[in-house]
Amino acid sequence: MRYTRRWKAMRTTRLREKIKKFLNERGQANTTEILEHVNSTMRHGTTPQQLGNVLSKDKDIRKIATTKRGGALSGRYEICVWTLREDEHLTGFEA
Repeated sequence: MRYTRRWKAMRTTRLREKIKKFLNERGQANTTEILEHVNSTMRHGTTPQQLGNVLSKDKDIRKIATTKRGGALSGRYEICVWTLREDEHLTGFEA
């Protein structure tokens, strides 16, 4: 059981680092863009629910806006736009 918890914690840490690096390069991105980037560059990717949890709970990432999206089957819905907090832009990411 401990191995599973430790593995999940490391996976979340790698996911957070990947998101922060992406936002540092782009400045801002919506949830869908972040999900596509993570799933195309990480071996196992992530789920939309896990990504939403990481984005909303990480103190270094903040929501700056919402934007409307229109889907053929799902109608119109809102998605969030995310960026790094101001002090995070100054530190830079090497990973």
